[in-house]
Amino acid sequence: MCHTQSATTRLGGGLARTGARIAHLMGALELALQVRRERRTLMGMDDRMLKDMGLNGVAYAEANRPFWDVPADRLRPAAVRRARCG
Repeated sequence: MCHTQSATTRLGGGLARTGARIAHLMGALELALQVRRERRTLMGMDDRMLKDMGLNGVAYAEANRPFWDVPADRLRPAAVRRARCG
């Protein structure tokens, strides 16, 4: 007896994977735009504020990075980041 998947079952699995990939891409894009907003906020701070946070001298370089250049630690899921911090 031959067990084969129906075309509908194969198609459904492919659509689910495609949906998951699209969701992952949208999440990555949302994160990149959030990091971009944070970098622009850095540019709006004066030297005293940056010095208080220990970011004096690196804020300009950080703010001028491309929006898709997201720090590696921010790419991990939030649950993993919380587990490592706590």
